[in-house]
Parts: sequence; structure tokens; C-alpha cells
Amino acid sequence: MKWEEISWILRGRLKKKVVLALTKPKTATILSKELDTHRSTISDILEQLQKQKVAICLDPKQPHNRYYKLTEKGEKILKEIERYE
Repeated sequence: MKWEEISWILRGRLKKKVVLALTKPKTATILSKELDTHRSTISDILEQLQKQKVAICLDPKQPHNRYYKLTEKGEKILKEIERYE
């Protein structure tokens, strides 16, 4: 695991919260309610996490309420982040 990948998440307050909240598959709407943040902001973060291969969309063909979960890489990053909590 590269430190750059971990620090990229740690530097973003909301990115870190989203990764910590994705212990099971969730939608952007569920995450936005849990984290008290606008859904579009969460959707942007989920898109960034997908580009970095930290999260994956489980049902990409659905037009709304798509579920996301951490990838194997995301799980490793989560474990590292938890060490700094």
C-alpha cells in the first residue's frame, strides 16, 4: 500500500468519512444522511473513489440509488486509516 493513496484519503475530511462509512454496501443517499452532507457531494466523492479503485459500484446499470462498496484496495486503506484514528 502506497502512503500517497492513504494520505489522499486522510487529507479529505469527507473522503475519509465516506471510506469509514462504507463498511457495507450503501447508496449515496444513505451516506449523505449518515454523514449529514448533500447527496451530490457524496456522489462526487464516490466517483473519485471509483477512479482511484478504492470503491466500486455494484449495480452501475441502475439509473438511481446505486450501491457502492469498498474494493480490496479500499479495504486495505480502511484498515490503515483505522490505525490513525
